[in-house]
Amino acid sequence: MIPDFLVIGAQKSGTTWLDRNLRSHPQIWLPPEKEIHFFDFPPLIPFYFLLFAPEHSIRHWAKNRMLRDYRKVRAGQQTLSWYVRYYFFLRTQNWYVSLFTPDNNQIVGETTPRYSILPEKKVAKVHALMPNSKIIYLMRNPIDRMWSDVAMFHSERFGHEGLHTVDEEQVIKFLMDSKHLASSRYLKNLEQWENFYPASQIFVGFYEQVRDTPKQLIKSIYRFLGVDASEQSIPLTVTKKVNVHIYPQMPDHIAYVLAQLLIDDIEKLHQRFNNQYTAEWLASAQSYLAAEKDKKRREK
Repeated sequence: MIPDFLVIGAQKSGTTWLDRNLRSHPQIWLPPEKEIHFFDFPPLIPFYFLLFAPEHSIRHWAKNRMLRDYRKVRAGQQTLSWYVRYYFFLRTQNWYVSLFTPDNNQIVGETTPRYSILPEKKVAKVHALMPNSKIIYLMRNPIDRMWSDVAMFHSERFGHEGLHTVDEEQVIKFLMDSKHLASSRYLKNLEQWENFYPASQIFVGFYEQVRDTPKQLIKSIYRFLGVDASEQSIPLTVTKKVNVHIYPQMPDHIAYVLAQLLIDDIEKLHQRFNNQYTAEWLASAQSYLAAEKDKKRREK
């Protein structure tokens, strides 16, 4: 079955919270596995790609993910047949659509946050398969998102001991890498998807809504998807935070580097959306830049 919707990102912007609350709705079906990665991973059998990926971090993440899924099956929480198909079948288009097995009258979708940074040719591939599907894109203060991203990458989840063990040069290198910056280039990513999908098929939300008004946000997304958005449909878990981690505070000089890199993007985002969230992002970035300017003036 072809998905009715995709949650495309951004990473570290509330997509796990959204995935959990979409699963709770009786009219919505999502696969047992969050992040199918059909459009952004190589067309190889997942088991072999994940285990023999060149990056140690992917291999470590994959091993733990497969162990987790094995435990789910043993505990009777998921069916073995779905995971056999997911891990051991060739990743063709037929394979992809076979992963969606809803009950009657349910809409289906998937959540893969890295889809937001797909190149144009791959977004075209998505559109060719599912031109009528709806797209959901959550965004977060791009500076905070970057810091959360680097902290997550250097956590135990990816085979590291924590951000406190990484020297500053490595952190800067990670943050300035175009592959990692891409996930915070929201406007560029959004415009790429808008080249293929009309505005009526794209929902843009903000991580700060997850923080401040989660019930209103999930209701808006339910309405966008065309499912029941009454009070009875809102899960009790809607105000529960998901994947919350305590990371070291971002150093001022790191915040300054990120503000320099992203200020133009944030200004353009605020020009487009002009809401309290983008205003908050812009004020934050400007304060980092001003603080560094004041520091240099005092040092003279």
